[in-house]
Amino acid sequence: MAEAGINFTNLRGIRRLMLAKQLTDSETELTYETPVRFAGVKSVGGETEESSATEYYDNQASIITNAEGADTYPITTSVLDDAIRAVIEGREYDEENGAYLGTPLKRPYTAIGFVAEDTDGNELYYWIYKGKLSGGKENHITKDDGTETTNLEWEYTSIYTNKKFETKNGKQALKFYKVKAGGKVTEDAFFAKVFTPEDLKTLQAAARTKA
Repeated sequence: MAEAGINFTNLRGIRRLMLAKQLTDSETELTYETPVRFAGVKSVGGETEESSATEYYDNQASIITNAEGADTYPITTSVLDDAIRAVIEGREYDEENGAYLGTPLKRPYTAIGFVAEDTDGNELYYWIYKGKLSGGKENHITKDDGTETTNLEWEYTSIYTNKKFETKNGKQALKFYKVKAGGKVTEDAFFAKVFTPEDLKTLQAAARTKA
């Protein structure tokens, strides 16, 4: 018999994949270009690089030291516009002539955001603040009597911001920010810019002023 008060749920559903090029990241400032739609999204995974070491004293395991590295997110999308690819790869796109120039790669730091959903229909808004995208090569295949098509596979490698945010445990850098839908911030507000805990505090202050 299930323990009272525990809600069993899984994750199923993802949409509105967003991308924003990072402009600045210092201890006091974190800025981005206006977010744009990345592409249609099929999946976003996630894994943290972690390691641990055990030290022995007096013939027994006595100390465990942990270290945290980057987060990696495998992402599968539909084929995207070349204007968006140019942002990801730091290359040139000639919009007037619809031409993409394969100049040397200069991948900038970017933020990615999306809306995820669980099997109870609850949605979560995500921004992952600082990382670089790799992959995304197109795979062209012949038409045949089947229905096979190709999409794009990426890997987004994320690290902590230099910017420090106020938390219950003092000022700390962040890798990501996740907010439950239905609260004080609307979906459109969350993705109109790269939303941060400071933006939430501003919304809360404005709500108190109106009250």
